[in-house]
Amino acid sequence: MNHTTKTQLFDFYERFKNLWQAEKNSLPQAFFDPSWISPCQIGEVENHLIHWSPVKRESAIDLSNIEQALDIKLHPSIVDFFCSAYSAGLPAVYQGHPIELIQVWNEDDFHLLQENMIAHFMMQDRLKKPASMFIASCSDEMQIVSVLNETGQVQLETLGKGQEAILAETLADFLDALTPAIEHE
Repeated sequence: MNHTTKTQLFDFYERFKNLWQAEKNSLPQAFFDPSWISPCQIGEVENHLIHWSPVKRESAIDLSNIEQALDIKLHPSIVDFFCSAYSAGLPAVYQGHPIELIQVWNEDDFHLLQENMIAHFMMQDRLKKPASMFIASCSDEMQIVSVLNETGQVQLETLGKGQEAILAETLADFLDALTPAIEHE
């Protein structure tokens, strides 16, 4: 089995779409916002909803601007996670706990993500915490799932406090352990 971040990310996309197909007999849906268009969108708007599917980025992109601004080298799994595709956020379950993987919906979203990444790294530096990058939100708003920049390990982190637990040795292993979920309204 190929256990790279990109491979596991695209495998998770497929499992997510398969869950929607099995439970809803459709592609995933999101609320349509005419000012927030994405390459992921498919078909026509129905009842304020649009079908969507993750889309692989056509042109290569990286986060070298962040690396230069902060004088750091980002762990390759962080770059692969955020630079490989466009997708809506992805609800999932990790060991019984609901999370939502942070993804990039469009280019404007990618720019916002980069601004948030810079702010996050600067805050960690001020707090003298090891550099990490958020990849998922948790039901507890004070917790995030993040990747330790130095090692690539995935951790549960409490904002302002630091590491609570190591969840996986690699981002690929973490993605492989996730169960896709559908948020029920």
